[in-house]
Amino acid sequence: MIAYIYQQCVFATPIHLTEAIKTKAVSAVIRYNPTGTHYTEPLLLELTNNSNSTVNISIENGDIFIPNETVRQNIVATKAYLFTLLPAQKKTSKIKGMCIEQNDAAGAASTLYTITKGKNDTLKKLATFIAEKNYQTSAAQFAVWAFIDRNDVNNIYSSDSAEENALKKFIAKLTGKSYTIKSNDYTTNYYAPPKEKVGGNFEYNFSKTSDVQIAMFNKNGILVRELFNQKQVQPGIHKFNFAYDASVYTDDIYYFKLITNNEVFMSQKWNAGEMRERFKQRVLQRLENKN
Repeated sequence: MIAYIYQQCVFATPIHLTEAIKTKAVSAVIRYNPTGTHYTEPLLLELTNNSNSTVNISIENGDIFIPNETVRQNIVATKAYLFTLLPAQKKTSKIKGMCIEQNDAAGAASTLYTITKGKNDTLKKLATFIAEKNYQTSAAQFAVWAFIDRNDVNNIYSSDSAEENALKKFIAKLTGKSYTIKSNDYTTNYYAPPKEKVGGNFEYNFSKTSDVQIAMFNKNGILVRELFNQKQVQPGIHKFNFAYDASVYTDDIYYFKLITNNEVFMSQKWNAGEMRERFKQRVLQRLENKN
């Protein structure tokens, strides 16, 4: 039996973070993680043990983090955690999760979150599957959106065909929908070539072996597409090229982020609207010169 007498009890078994906060056994501040993305490690959890005893605090797959601004995305935990804190100890940890509100903006520096126990058992199953497979990836984010919004299962695509097929099969089973083999459609095939190719590059000096991704986000910080993925990049200076199909993605503003080992190390803002306008003016100038 667990006694919840503040500052007198010994927590023999883990207590869920929501209960620990409620009983004031711990203080918790949950913030947006500025070096993460909404599908890798979007949150920072700062825990303080307020008691005179060691406490064990748990977070479960499928728990929901709710931002203090309704325009920001709710996040579902895609990894279970157990934190052990000594008396008066403080601890800060990154939390893995996925966005469950595709049309809301990603977190910002000022965004704070509260946690609630997950009540959707099917979403818990998906979160547990992602955790067990270690699919903390863009493909898993597309899978979460496919489940939440009942999107086409074929919208799930990955640089790893085994991961893509596993996620499609799992979502199809959860939702009762079917899926097809890859086509040449750019929106559903990771390797389909762009028709109107627009791109750039990142150059970075790695001090250790790293997994590298380059991903494309819209003006609200929401994932649009992963453009590059390479595992086990060796230390040293590397130049990575990326490109997207401007006939498919037509917004004026995009952000391109270099992500290494789940952390955003470099970011480029592109004003595609201005680039299109400059190109248009150059074409008009050439026509005028010919006349």
